[in-house]
Amino acid sequence: MIGWKVSEFGKIEKTKHQEFLDGLDSVKIKLTRALVTEDDVAYVCGEDKSIKLPVIPVRFAVGQVSEVAQDNEFLKKGDRVVLSSVSPCGSCPSCESGKPENCYNFSVAGKTVDGFLKDFAVTNLSNVYALPQSVKDGDAVYIEYVALALSVIDKLNVKKSSHVAIIGGNVFASILAQILIYYQAVPILIDEKESNLRMAKKSGIYYTVSTNSKPEKEIASITGGRMASSVVYVTRSGLNTELAYKIASHNAPVVFAGYSYPTLKVPMNVALAKQIQTSCVTNGYGNYLSAINILANKAIDLSAYALPVTQMDDIVEEVEKMISRFNDKKPFNNLLVDLLG
Repeated sequence: MIGWKVSEFGKIEKTKHQEFLDGLDSVKIKLTRALVTEDDVAYVCGEDKSIKLPVIPVRFAVGQVSEVAQDNEFLKKGDRVVLSSVSPCGSCPSCESGKPENCYNFSVAGKTVDGFLKDFAVTNLSNVYALPQSVKDGDAVYIEYVALALSVIDKLNVKKSSHVAIIGGNVFASILAQILIYYQAVPILIDEKESNLRMAKKSGIYYTVSTNSKPEKEIASITGGRMASSVVYVTRSGLNTELAYKIASHNAPVVFAGYSYPTLKVPMNVALAKQIQTSCVTNGYGNYLSAINILANKAIDLSAYALPVTQMDDIVEEVEKMISRFNDKKPFNNLLVDLLG
């Protein structure tokens, strides 16, 4: 079996590995598609020095059941599945009190344990979710983003017709905005790149605002002067965090959302003055089934974000290009990988 690992920050290399069923609830998955994102590249480049090497990166993947340790009513050999990238530790106070969604020490694929840039993976049955035929692999790799978006919406307690400002224009921000529309809220997507704003428009997001204009004034105009009833700051947006508090209405919730996060400076004086409620969401644990249903119901349109498929032989070369652009602080697209050969 083969995989691609990080033995030192900033480099990736092909490796051999073994995957064996290791318990009655374990399942072996033949991975078919993986999605390499900016978050993965940030980990590879050592943005978070707490990551212990070597590690196999990547947290987004889908595949087919290859083996199950014992027969069960949920999965059988050949089923298409998506894999959860996070698992609660089971031993912290939150887990022991029956609230694993608040786990102190989540296991994270590609960060604290090996991720999914490999041909096979063994995991617990609880970390695998069956995919309906209507959800194709090219969309299914985004289920992690959908689950994260749902966790953000849970945190915000979004109400019908409320204005939710999203600072950042990447694919996650677009997915979040489209789900907010599905729940009958009114998203306002804010970014500095016109290309991101155009992509959002193509995906059905009506309100887009450029940071190169006067975003506070535009938000006030859209909301009738009330400003945003809640704000989401995408952690890898690269935009000024102060904007999140300036466009929020008094006592509004502001959520910082993302799988990885560079050092961010937060203007607490502005937050305190407006009594802003600040919180963070870093995973979509507990929302995978709902995320699958969102895709199955065609509630979001990912066609504008379709990617060419990269073959296994080209993984090192393509990831090295992503690493180079990351280090040069230049934008780059996600990488969709075919793990079938």
